[in-house]
Amino acid sequence: MANKNKSTWKDIVGTKRLYNNAFKDRDNVIKWDIFPVRDGECLKLIFESKNSEWRQGVWLMCDQGITIYGRHTKNIFLWYDTSPKKVEFICHTKNGLLSVYNIWDRGFGPNSLGYSSGMLVEELPNGCRYRCNDIGFETNFDKLVFRIERIDKCTENKTLHSEGEQNTLDKS
Repeated sequence: MANKNKSTWKDIVGTKRLYNNAFKDRDNVIKWDIFPVRDGECLKLIFESKNSEWRQGVWLMCDQGITIYGRHTKNIFLWYDTSPKKVEFICHTKNGLLSVYNIWDRGFGPNSLGYSSGMLVEELPNGCRYRCNDIGFETNFDKLVFRIERIDKCTENKTLHSEGEQNTLDKS
């Protein structure tokens, strides 16, 4: 008989911060972050830097979706090379959580949540800074650096494009 009190990965993913235990000398590497939000809250993602030959980006999701530039979507990829450097969005949520993790593409399609991937998260007065690693244990966690900030009101207006099944933001 199964233990009904035991959590499965489906119960945890998207509801709790997940750590990467593969780094032997670090206990602060986060694979999947949970950023607390209110329903209807406006946030801004700001790309600070990229130090990788590979394409780098961020995946975001709220349980009730995200509105970005007037379009509602369940989740979105924001790529450093095609997104504006500052992206505003509105969170729609019942559980009060925004899921965040880094993504990359070596030319064969998006990758994420690799064995040695993860983020160092720095708490800021109005949000968080994320320092990301894609793969490899010899890292400065500088493959992608971005931050998410709380803002009072979304003001920008651009267009959201769709690439296949996954929504992405393009600055064109």
